[in-house]
Amino acid sequence: MSVFLYPGRSLAEDIEFNRDIRPILSDHCFTCHGPDAANRKTRLRFDIESGAKVDLGKNRYAILPGDPQNSEIIRRITSQNPAVRMPPAYAGRARLNDRDIEKVRQWIAQGAHWQPFWSFIPPKGPTPPAVEATGVGCAIPSTLSS
Repeated sequence: MSVFLYPGRSLAEDIEFNRDIRPILSDHCFTCHGPDAANRKTRLRFDIESGAKVDLGKNRYAILPGDPQNSEIIRRITSQNPAVRMPPAYAGRARLNDRDIEKVRQWIAQGAHWQPFWSFIPPKGPTPPAVEATGVGCAIPSTLSS
C-alpha cells in the first residue's frame, strides 16, 4: 500500500534532500537552527550536514542516519508535549504536518543522504540514445532501426 503525496509520487520512493527535506528545514527550523549566528539558539544547525549530525550529548543525535526512531528530530517534531515539540509552540510556530513528518522520517530511514545546496551541483543532461551508423553516413537511433 502506498501513501501518495501527489500524483505519481509515493513515500516509498527515494526522498531527495534538496527537493524534499531542505525546504522543510528551511521553513520550520532555520530561524533557530540556521545560518544566522545571532538567532541560533544552540550549536545544532540544520543548514549544514556537520551541524545537523552533531552529538547532542548523552548519546543523542538530531539525525541518526538509518535510525529515525533514535533520531532526536523525530522525537521532537512528533511530540505532543508543547515544551518538547519543535518547532516550538511557545514561539507561536505550528506543528509540522503529517506529510512533512513522514518525509523526514523516510529520509532518515533511507540514510539521511545530504546534498550540497542545489546551485553547487553541476547539472546533468539526459543520456543520449544509442545510435548506429548506416551506410549513408547518418546516425539512426537503435530503437528506430529495428
